Amino acid sequence: MNKTIPYLKSFASASLINKKGISVKDKLVIIESDDWGAIRTPSKECVSYFDKKGFEISKSIYKNDSLESQEDLEKLFEVLSSFKGSDRKSPIITANSIMANPDFEKIKAHDYQYYFWEPFTTTYKKYPKHQNNWEILNQGISQDLFHPQFHGREHLNLNRWMKALQTKNKDILTSFERQTTYSGKEDYSFMEAFDWDIQDEIQQHKLIIEEGLKVFEEHFGYKSKSFIAPCYNWDSNLEPFLASKGIEWLQGLKSQLHPTGTFNSYRSIKHSFGEVNNGLKYNVRNCFFEPSMLPQKDWVNSCMAQIQSAFLFDKPAVICSHRINFIGFINEKNRDRGLRDLDCILKKVIKKWPDVIFITTDQLYNFV
Repeated sequence: MNKTIPYLKSFASASLINKKGISVKDKLVIIESDDWGAIRTPSKECVSYFDKKGFEISKSIYKNDSLESQEDLEKLFEVLSSFKGSDRKSPIITANSIMANPDFEKIKAHDYQYYFWEPFTTTYKKYPKHQNNWEILNQGISQDLFHPQFHGREHLNLNRWMKALQTKNKDILTSFERQTTYSGKEDYSFMEAFDWDIQDEIQQHKLIIEEGLKVFEEHFGYKSKSFIAPCYNWDSNLEPFLASKGIEWLQGLKSQLHPTGTFNSYRSIKHSFGEVNNGLKYNVRNCFFEPSMLPQKDWVNSCMAQIQSAFLFDKPAVICSHRINFIGFINEKNRDRGLRDLDCILKKVIKKWPDVIFITTDQLYNFV
């Protein structure tokens, strides 16, 4: 198949993003990867169970996504460590991390009337191939392959989920018994942690963020300097609060999804790279590598076109690639595809742009 037309389309769409915003002369590549530490589906047996129950899991990211295993981390670090940028440093994942997951046992013990959470490190201990995750993860950090940043306390809209449990929604209770927050449908209303149904919930979101940032610093030993809201959904009224807590960069797409009080009906607010608002700078994702989302697509060709556009317009190439692309705990073929294509992209980038530098989102202050 002729790859020229898809390449040009990807280049053109990226250029619409890249023609706006401030310029950076260095050829920078940032890999922003969301969802580390968050639960999805606990096992392949659980996928089969949901399928038999008639859940729409075959259409959902939940069919492949799970808490990262030790092997998932090790194989990702193996690929990253095999490359070096012009400064002799390896590509590094800006690992946007979730600090906590629901404590299912405590919630059930209190008849679903109260919410309880556990640190992600506690969740690691409950999974069969994750016992050494914390040690392996810290090895990746020390080797400058994995750099956590704050994605939220949970990747979960607590109010919506708890209301569904309290009304004894059959599908939600079925998922709950399998230790997951999956809704049974292709529906992300539970995942949008900072969406709101009434504006008063913003105050609750501030408390959740404050606690999540505290857990982040306790675990990693430093303050997160950047933040990405789950599902790109947040209220602008959170921004001064985020700045007051030491956040300097907001990661996101070209458009922020601002809550309106109705799920999946948002006010779109456009942002450009380096834009400053409420004491924060915006970092806009302009390259995409999501093979798990659309397996039939040529993501290598597409991502290379978007990187070329970024450099042509003097922008950093900010690659959006969620954790799911590197997870094989449920489906090893899913991880194999993601790592194979990532390896290919990194080879091509270093060959085409030998002066490339791989950095993390919070290191942008050195270049902007």
